Amino acid sequence: MTSSPASGRDLPWSHRQSYPIRMTLSLLAGAAVGVIGTLAHRLGASHNMPYGLVVALLIIVLSAWCARSRAGALGLGVHVAASSMVAWGLAVAPRGSGALTPVGFGDPSTIPFWSEHVGLVWLYGMIVVQVVMLFLPRRMFLITVDDDAEPAATHRDRQSADIPAAGKHRKGGADA
Repeated sequence: MTSSPASGRDLPWSHRQSYPIRMTLSLLAGAAVGVIGTLAHRLGASHNMPYGLVVALLIIVLSAWCARSRAGALGLGVHVAASSMVAWGLAVAPRGSGALTPVGFGDPSTIPFWSEHVGLVWLYGMIVVQVVMLFLPRRMFLITVDDDAEPAATHRDRQSADIPAAGKHRKGGADA
């Protein structure tokens, strides 16, 4: 089984765009996951089961992978900057009576650990995860196509018509 780098129509739509558009998409994706992660990271923290933090960091990892795959290390840098600025901006922006990223509220004996610390883990964790991805090998971010695979339509047509596999036809056209 061999694979080669994808090109042309084999690449996702966002990867086929010009470089400035790919960078803009990385910027917008970073901002979007910054907002989504900030809203989701506190889920379960009050019960000491921070599943929202896990989901938020997973979303960051997936989006950062796409940014690096789409626009290289610079695209990932733009993604890190956008997601961090949005998340930290939401954390420190003055609001009416609530905080989207509360950090430390007092007596640790009455407040669950994750409820008090999940905000800091989110704000620093999202940066650490993306910086780690910056140092991973480039080959982990390549989209490849399996050279041995055949198109699905060909496989389906062959099964329905009981046609022998490609390259298995005998010369002369007789099936004797």
